[in-house]
Amino acid sequence: MSDLVVKSDGRGLMSGAYLGGDRDISRDDWLRDVFPEWGTFLNKEIAGFNVRPGTVALWWFGGAAYALKTSGGEVFLIDNYAGPSIYTTYDGCGVCRTSGAPTLNWLRLIPQVVDPWAFDRVDGAFSTHQHQDHCDIYTIKAATKTTTCAFVGPAAAVEKFRDFRVPKERIRLVRPGDSVQFGATKVQCLMNYDIMAAMTGVDDPHGIRPYEEVAVSYLFQTDGGSVLFLGDTLYSNAYVNIGAKYRVDIACMNMGHAAPGATDKMSPYDVMRVAQAVRTEVLVPNHYDNWANSQEDPSVLEWLVHRQAPGIKTVILQPGARFVYPDDKDIGRYKYPDYAEMYRPEMSWEYGAPSRA
Repeated sequence: MSDLVVKSDGRGLMSGAYLGGDRDISRDDWLRDVFPEWGTFLNKEIAGFNVRPGTVALWWFGGAAYALKTSGGEVFLIDNYAGPSIYTTYDGCGVCRTSGAPTLNWLRLIPQVVDPWAFDRVDGAFSTHQHQDHCDIYTIKAATKTTTCAFVGPAAAVEKFRDFRVPKERIRLVRPGDSVQFGATKVQCLMNYDIMAAMTGVDDPHGIRPYEEVAVSYLFQTDGGSVLFLGDTLYSNAYVNIGAKYRVDIACMNMGHAAPGATDKMSPYDVMRVAQAVRTEVLVPNHYDNWANSQEDPSVLEWLVHRQAPGIKTVILQPGARFVYPDDKDIGRYKYPDYAEMYRPEMSWEYGAPSRA
């Protein structure tokens, strides 16, 4: 850093730091000051938040990325993506191979709301599949060095864990039907129908990999409720099997716009149908917000569910939002705090009587 030494508690630089004095600014200074945009605010919030018995807490980082914290203090990352805008090419991208596009641009729309290098504790880092926005080199490299967490994923994700030099004793290879235990939290590994992941990493169009090797859905069973993460699945009638066998309190699943010729994300209608199939109480859509080419309006989903599945509670979050179940199950749409509780009317220069020395 330069001569600036006063930093805030993670919410960014104090505004006064920009005033007065002559500060030399390099590109590295700019990057350190500005990114991630939320600093370590959420890292501190997750570490310090007390999850009461009988509840479970989720933080949504945007895209398909979440943190989950239990009343036992366990912290899990699911599909965290700390990367930039990207482009993909025909030799490895399922959407390119489906559509015939030689390359596609994926322009990131959302801020970095969490610092992957600044977690006090992570018990498990989960990847639903091997795509880089779900099996992220930045998150995995950081968690390898700063935590003792386990890295959990299907075979295709494990191949990337190994490429990223994750120690083999920290890797947990899973497939549908398996379960993993972290303290009092049991994570059921269930089927996931992600055809784009199945087309990734193969050279022959007739050699598409089995779903079981490339993608897994995770059902976190906690004392506060069961949370299902469905990654980038597409619709399948077979999701009724999950609803018939397991209790699902919250289901988090991808949604987005798809141009004619390729289906990378589920439509709002398919999201509603999967929610009905797994019999979830709360539906949390994701992925509609982070890529410019697949951006979708979540109000379409709200309208559909209200009309055709009114027993399901749709919750629309914002990047960085904290959602506590069951406390927040009826919020509908998350609203960022305005910090009105910090106001002190008696100290107002406009309508109070502040003391002036």
